[in-house]
Amino acid sequence: MNNDYELNRHKKSDAVKWIVAFALIAVLLIGMSASIILAANNGKDNPSGKDESTEETIADATDDEIYPMPRAMSFTANTLAAALAEGQTVDVKIKAIVSPYDAANQFVDYSVAWGSAPEHGDEPVTDYVTVTPDSDGSATATVSCKQAFGADKIVVTVTTRDGGFTANCTVSFIGMASGMSVTSSAVTPVSDDNRGTYYQLGTSRTYTFDVNLDNAFHEVGSKNLTVSVGGVGSLYFGKTYTDSMSGIARFQDMELRKLSAMADRFITSAAISGTTLTVQTGSKLVENYYSYYESDEYFTGSYTYDRYVYEDEFGLTVGDKISDDYEGKAKSNTAALPSCYFTITVTDTVSGLSESLRLWLVSSVSGVRFEKSELSF
Repeated sequence: MNNDYELNRHKKSDAVKWIVAFALIAVLLIGMSASIILAANNGKDNPSGKDESTEETIADATDDEIYPMPRAMSFTANTLAAALAEGQTVDVKIKAIVSPYDAANQFVDYSVAWGSAPEHGDEPVTDYVTVTPDSDGSATATVSCKQAFGADKIVVTVTTRDGGFTANCTVSFIGMASGMSVTSSAVTPVSDDNRGTYYQLGTSRTYTFDVNLDNAFHEVGSKNLTVSVGGVGSLYFGKTYTDSMSGIARFQDMELRKLSAMADRFITSAAISGTTLTVQTGSKLVENYYSYYESDEYFTGSYTYDRYVYEDEFGLTVGDKISDDYEGKAKSNTAALPSCYFTITVTDTVSGLSESLRLWLVSSVSGVRFEKSELSF
């Protein structure tokens, strides 16, 4: 009986070992398949003619990785400027993957050439990008960017010595901005101790601003500008009822509101087209603001809504209730108003740069006339 027990135990142990062995083989096969799928093969070894690699490598001055040869590669203005400042180039290591993996001759040759219709085509391509194999025939090479080459494309080609199979990598230069400013030739900013430097914009007007982007090479070819509107500061707004007979206005339902939540009532539009920012302003000043008004059902008075809580030097405005503290809220607004402003922020999502403008609305000129229309001498 002991012999039967030992025999069964050995059979179970052998079965477990075979299961583990088959599992390991499966993992290895999956890994080998993945490496073949990820390989970038063009030309003769790829009948469809399609590049199977879809990864785009963004070159980084601190990169120390070796990338399987990608379909496309981009160098940025920021990393190139930083490298050139140190007397260096931006380098990225790539590796060509020869298939099948067990081919006897794994040697390849690298070359570099201008893409179609280059602006810099009269100059040697190697003044801009070079490719240097680690050794003669090595599948691993260093792609170096020496200077900006605008919107041109440069093609790195690897060719197998056995069979002449090829794969291409298109190299581009992202003219990313490293500096941004927003200016206007139509309006001049002013400054004070409360708002700092800001623009005074008239009501019901349209203004344009120039978005200026630059980098060390003065070649900004890649940008994506977005714009957002906000506000700084909080003020009291409420509802009023004005009696037609007495002229007394009573504030009620007063509450403190952030200007950021009301900014679109004053800056009614802010849009980017190319590098031009267009701003449209609303028709009311903050200190005169109300959203709308209506008469009561008996036409004995009128209501205004979202009314700025103002100080009334003539004593014709009160709180609806003593607990409303109308005077306290009005004085609070008077004190806070000089430090309030609206903001328009322009962001370049490619470089991550942003620039904010501070704005405040003032009364626009609506007309002109002579005090007397006739003169006599």
